[in-house]
Amino acid sequence: MLMMKAEIKKIIETIENSDNFYWAFVHSSYRNEKGLENCYETLEFLGDSILNFHASLFVYCSFPLSAEGQMSKLKQLMVKEGTLAQISKEIGLANYLQLGTGEKKNGGMEKPSILADVFESFIAALYLEKGEKMVWNFLNLTLFFWVKGKENLIWDYKSQLQEICQAQHDQIFYRLVGKLKRTGTKTPFVVEVSDRHGKFREQGEGKTKKTAEQEAAKKALEKLKEAAS
Repeated sequence: MLMMKAEIKKIIETIENSDNFYWAFVHSSYRNEKGLENCYETLEFLGDSILNFHASLFVYCSFPLSAEGQMSKLKQLMVKEGTLAQISKEIGLANYLQLGTGEKKNGGMEKPSILADVFESFIAALYLEKGEKMVWNFLNLTLFFWVKGKENLIWDYKSQLQEICQAQHDQIFYRLVGKLKRTGTKTPFVVEVSDRHGKFREQGEGKTKKTAEQEAAKKALEKLKEAAS
């Protein structure tokens, strides 16, 4: 994932000297060891709610024609521990962690649970210090950037289209139209999907025939939903 790390770093630096930023990275092991009054858990609680709201808003705005179940699956992919831990590690949030001696020896800086926690606690700190717009900008550079295109991993557009057409006693036809030649990129496949009743005829592109079929089916579903609205 090639994120714009310079822009991300600038956002982090805007609150780096604040108390909320400090507490966002204090693990309970460090708190107990140093006799501190707080750790990142309360900020994590707030950050979890903020993150879920913004992830839901992003999915809703980006995929308005999708079913509720599809939206839920994509949001779950975005906010799950593994996703947040991966992004947290890549943008260097682990570098700010304050861990107790024992937790350090146990590899706390690499633990997905801790990395995911501090992503959420940082979100809370950023919200408290800079407001909702800055949180959205940060997520747009990180989580939202990461998830783009990944809806195809969990949404099977071909199966959805097949179910709709079967219910209407319609048939679907996929046809390989050809390949597009583009300089510097892998030659993508172009697939056309149409139905017997003539309700749709759409084309999709992809690096493989399968992904091109999925893209074509996605466009056909969008056309059907527009016609039904």
